[in-house]
Amino acid sequence: MFELTLNKRCKAPVEHVFAAWSSVEQLKRWFAPGDISVAQAEVDFRVGGHYRIAMLKHDGQQLVIAGTYHEIVPNQRLRFSWRWEGSEVTTEVDVSFRPADGQTDCILTHREFPSEEMRDKHREGWEGCLVKLMALD
Repeated sequence: MFELTLNKRCKAPVEHVFAAWSSVEQLKRWFAPGDISVAQAEVDFRVGGHYRIAMLKHDGQQLVIAGTYHEIVPNQRLRFSWRWEGSEVTTEVDVSFRPADGQTDCILTHREFPSEEMRDKHREGWEGCLVKLMALD
């Protein structure tokens, strides 16, 4: 199995960065890489709750991701499952939030990829999403 870890510093305080992961309105602003947009987001933000995010590409293709929240420690940590609609592969995402002089270090680990190719595609996607997250005010 393969995994990736990304560490990004957001200029916002930890409470704002954590809220960006828990709020449907905020997820719609950043949870899609590049010029892809979030067409729909559903979030039941509690342990055992589910999320579903539909991303829309410019060609009309829809990409849907869904999962279950396994751990939520406000302003510190999120852990949730990740599965693309139509896929048999379920992976896990773990995000830690660490205060850093009024800013936030956001450490994302995505694990249990069955191939390096799948891991690398997700790295590219996460990089694009996190650029948008870091730009939020």
